Amino acid sequence: MIPYSPERIRIVLVEPENPINVGTVMRAMKNMGFSELYLVHPAEMDMQKTQISAHRTDDLLQNIHTCDTLDEALTGVHESYGFSARTRSETWATLDMESAVGRAISITRNDQNVAYVFGRERTGLTNDELLRCTCRVHIETSSYSSLNLAQAVLLAVYATFRQSKSAGDSPVSRPVVQIDNHLPTSVPATIDAQRRLIERIESMLVDISYFKSQAPNSAMHRIQNILMRADLHDDEIQLLMGICAEVSNYARLIERGIRPPKIQANGKLKT
Repeated sequence: MIPYSPERIRIVLVEPENPINVGTVMRAMKNMGFSELYLVHPAEMDMQKTQISAHRTDDLLQNIHTCDTLDEALTGVHESYGFSARTRSETWATLDMESAVGRAISITRNDQNVAYVFGRERTGLTNDELLRCTCRVHIETSSYSSLNLAQAVLLAVYATFRQSKSAGDSPVSRPVVQIDNHLPTSVPATIDAQRRLIERIESMLVDISYFKSQAPNSAMHRIQNILMRADLHDDEIQLLMGICAEVSNYARLIERGIRPPKIQANGKLKT
């Protein structure tokens, strides 16, 4: 296992608007030994003004990576953590901050890269942007949970710095990502339910002629391992079963020469 390296953790700011805020982020990064700063579609700003709040960070300023999209900023990253305080109506894989930074340290010691993703100063990250993150990270506060951008980054990099120092070269456990918002009636899936899902996936793969040989067992074994690690709940089982059924039905319609209309996730017809 290689030593922890803060260079393997990049700080990603989505659409920052204020050079003073960016400068304060740079100052926090410099204090804690971080150097990789990515700006996603930043507003037009005088970047020299970042130095008002970030003395002696010219090296970070010269090394800023500016990207057009979040996907571009996450290129080469193995796991990304979206920091968000807002309550969401959708289901999100979530870690508390201490667990997230412990996981990040563990990943960097395996010679892999991590991104801490922070949203806009006023509105944070969108749901679409969170979908591009491995999990949502929640910074615990009192009932007043309004952290500004620089405060959130400082807490994240400080927690990472502190955990890396306390752990030394000893192995760091990788916390399991939890789901924070299952359906109210959801319960963990039984082995029987998981087995039915695996069988349904195999049937779907047959329907779309996925298997190109007479020995599909290897692929199915790997799929089973993935699903067993996922700690699925019954609502997730039903969702995946439904997807498999729709894929199989689509394949049968195509065989009959029928091509149903395609509808995008936003409900619009795909042209």
